[in-house]
Amino acid sequence: MKIFVLEDDDYRINFFIEKFCDHNVIVTENAYSAIEYLEHDEFDFIFLDHDLGEENGSGLDVAEYLNDNPDNFNNYANIVVHSWNVPAANRMLALLPNHTKHIPFDVVILSEIEA
Repeated sequence: MKIFVLEDDDYRINFFIEKFCDHNVIVTENAYSAIEYLEHDEFDFIFLDHDLGEENGSGLDVAEYLNDNPDNFNNYANIVVHSWNVPAANRMLALLPNHTKHIPFDVVILSEIEA
């Protein structure tokens, strides 16, 4: 399974890598490189954070890209917004497909996700 993670926190990155160690996991800390991946690769799961630092864009940039490209195959992936920034997560959810879930990053909750 191919899993994409947009995250800039080392602890969270390591969590995703360890959690999905039996799968192909791609991680980037930058919204612009995330968009490049999503343009060319198809993923089964996509995990998006919002707050990445000014120079890295934000998860909202990725949500806008997917919204502006409804035929992109990644709009059919299992998408999880894992940001604790609830107002920003809600803006992302408004742009992403209806099946997108908001699950604020919590090791206990995310540990229950089976890939």
